[in-house]
Amino acid sequence: MTKHPIVSQIVPHLVSILIFLAISAIYFYPQLQGKEIQAGDIVSYKSMSKELREHQEKTGELSLWTNSMFGGMPAYQIYMPQKKNLIKPAMDLSRLFIPRPIGYFLGIMIGFYVMMLVFGVDRWLSVIGAIAFGLTTNSVVLLEAGHMSKLLSIATWGPMVAGIVLAYRGKYLPGGALFAFSLGAGLLANHVQMTYYLFLVIGIYALLKLVEAIREQSVPSFAKASGILLIGVFLAVGSSAARLLTTYVYSKDTMRGDPILELTDKEPTRSSEVSGLEFGYAMNWSNGWLDCFAALIPGVVGGGSSETLGDGSAFYKNMRSKGARLDGSIRAPLYWGSLPFTSGPIYFGAIIVFLFVASLIWVKGPMKWWLLSGVILTFLMSLGKNLEIINRPMFDYLPLLNKFRTPNSVLTVTSFLMPLLAILGLGKVLTGELKKEEIMRGLVVGAGVTGAICLFFALLGSSMFDFSNPRDSASVGRYIGQQANPALLQELIGDLKEDRISHMRGDAFRSLVLILLAAGLLWALINQKIKQVVFVAAIGALVTLDLWTVDRRYVGEEAFVTERQYEGNFQPRPVDVEIMKDKDPHYRVFDLSIATFESASSSYYHKTIGGYHPAKLQRYQDVINIHMSKGNPQVINMLNTKYVITREGQAQVNQGALGNAWFVDNIKLVDNANAEIDGLTSFDAGNDALVHREFESYVSGFDPQKNGSIQLSNYAPDELTYSTNASGEQLAVFSEVWYGPDKGWNAYIDGQPAEHIRVNYVLRALRIPAGQHEVVFKFEPSAYTTGEMISLVSSLLILLLGGYAIWLYQKQRPAPAPEPVKTPKTEPLTASKSRKKKPGKGKKK
Repeated sequence: MTKHPIVSQIVPHLVSILIFLAISAIYFYPQLQGKEIQAGDIVSYKSMSKELREHQEKTGELSLWTNSMFGGMPAYQIYMPQKKNLIKPAMDLSRLFIPRPIGYFLGIMIGFYVMMLVFGVDRWLSVIGAIAFGLTTNSVVLLEAGHMSKLLSIATWGPMVAGIVLAYRGKYLPGGALFAFSLGAGLLANHVQMTYYLFLVIGIYALLKLVEAIREQSVPSFAKASGILLIGVFLAVGSSAARLLTTYVYSKDTMRGDPILELTDKEPTRSSEVSGLEFGYAMNWSNGWLDCFAALIPGVVGGGSSETLGDGSAFYKNMRSKGARLDGSIRAPLYWGSLPFTSGPIYFGAIIVFLFVASLIWVKGPMKWWLLSGVILTFLMSLGKNLEIINRPMFDYLPLLNKFRTPNSVLTVTSFLMPLLAILGLGKVLTGELKKEEIMRGLVVGAGVTGAICLFFALLGSSMFDFSNPRDSASVGRYIGQQANPALLQELIGDLKEDRISHMRGDAFRSLVLILLAAGLLWALINQKIKQVVFVAAIGALVTLDLWTVDRRYVGEEAFVTERQYEGNFQPRPVDVEIMKDKDPHYRVFDLSIATFESASSSYYHKTIGGYHPAKLQRYQDVINIHMSKGNPQVINMLNTKYVITREGQAQVNQGALGNAWFVDNIKLVDNANAEIDGLTSFDAGNDALVHREFESYVSGFDPQKNGSIQLSNYAPDELTYSTNASGEQLAVFSEVWYGPDKGWNAYIDGQPAEHIRVNYVLRALRIPAGQHEVVFKFEPSAYTTGEMISLVSSLLILLLGGYAIWLYQKQRPAPAPEPVKTPKTEPLTASKSRKKKPGKGKKK
């Protein structure tokens, strides 16, 4: 029985996918036991998004505003499912609908595998490349930190690059469709920074293709491919229009937008004082030069800020001798590089780096120069402030770059480019395209360069560096208490330096051995000592083992916890329980027992005036910097801060809290934003309203006489209803953060639209006629409504384009040749007629 041609084509790839699934499932086996990874950013996300998720579960409606943090803010970058983006189901299919982390890493490997096949690489080598990219230590460190959107984003890179390559090879429709879908999925993952970094490198590829087209006089084909890809960009951006449009509008009012206040006599030191992010803040996570060598030697600068040390380490032995109860290992601040701290190194694998260097000899043409240029560019960008001569002009002049921070994260792109060139080069070796002398030259150069670096750090590193970290005293102090004996502190820091030296030396020798093993296998192959299948299997096993063992240092079984343990992150403290006895639907809490403006933990149970988000509203950040950080009681009161949690974790009722809304009888006009925020220093929040000159016509001739009442009668995150009763027209101040004008918050009095203004730099105000009225504030951003329609149309077009490309491919594919009909092996009829008679056997006459 013969196999159908399609089955014969699909089965080998199913085997590859099963390999990826097996690796992911074995590595993350605790997930199959019902456990979850203890990821800090996910815990924070669940805290900041709880109000939004509960509102959707209760009402079935999506709120685009939350009051859980910073007195209120748009929810665009917290929790905003894109209901009309049709790409998501297909995106889920790409990882077989398996949840994270198994599904995410499966998707990353499948995506890279598809790209390698498009490049024409052997299937088994493509499998090795996919494993190398999927198990890059950077990926598991991202998982440990909870950066799930980054992992989702990088899973789309392989198909995205594959689509670009297909388009420039003349496969316009399938290439454009694959590119549009992959980019759309990447944008849906909602980590624009990662996509931006990749596009910087793709720009180099497009430039090289243009040069090639000019040289080969094929500019029309280049232009056609570029046009198709540009259409793909528009469709992909359109598919996420709901999020991108709202984020674009929102970004103008955040710390990453233009400053509101004017600087007088000082240089900007905060992001709120410059357009985009302030350079120092954005570059805080900049690699040092030594950090870059962690790509080859994982422990060259200590590995992570909480590295596991065994019972043979100096730090462990000293802690044990001081009476510490240890169970065979201890986590210590081994990292001593230039980053403030890190969960682990961005290690690409010693064998992959060796093959990358060797492939600079083996691979010819624009592809090599593209990948080499991309690697150099990303390494230089990762240095951030430590290479300001290059990174400062890029930060100042490249569009959007000043909106992003943590420059070392650009090495995620490097971890994508290195295995790509390494496997392309290895493919050249195995297909016989290279002469033996050329293969040997690459082997010698690759092993020589990477091996020499390893030897340098193994033999000379201990005498070349001081292995100290400015944060050592604070880090070690946490292990032995704040009242640590200074002599003991220095003794333990000395032990830590000894362990850092050992870590550098041990990992340098480790990488050297791996390089020599890989080089030895390659030498044996080209000298016909081993067969190709043995070589591929051995290299694949070594690459997997190399990355797997380093990854286990940062994400092992101990990183997973049971559901009950995980939910322990959200257990209320006694002070939370006490405050939640208050049934008032809307009040705020000021939590001083945590890092108030760097932690979202309180937001799980309360609406807070603190929280954590990297893109706070600019006005609110200004108020934090100038007033809240100094404890200005009038500002605390006008934000309806009913409870203060002291540093000792006790609840105090703030008797001065002004409630959800109040009437004022004194309007103070101010000339500019600086005067508006400065006026908060010496005003009576319960009676005064500071009004900027831009709203002068709204209050012109209006002299309110404070009387009557206003109270909140119904609360939802995006709809607030008030009941008012007064004998004369009033100016009501609402303890709700200003976001406008015309950005979504609409006011209605008895169902009729009413104009409202900003007061007190950061709040809203509304003129309310005499008598009894119902006042409603609704958050109805038109950018979201428009974006959802664009998302629906664009994502549908992408899916239709992809479906048409698949149909056309099947239609144009040549039909398989019919198999010859098998007939019984009988002697031809003519044979008997032509058979010669034997002598003496003929008939007698």
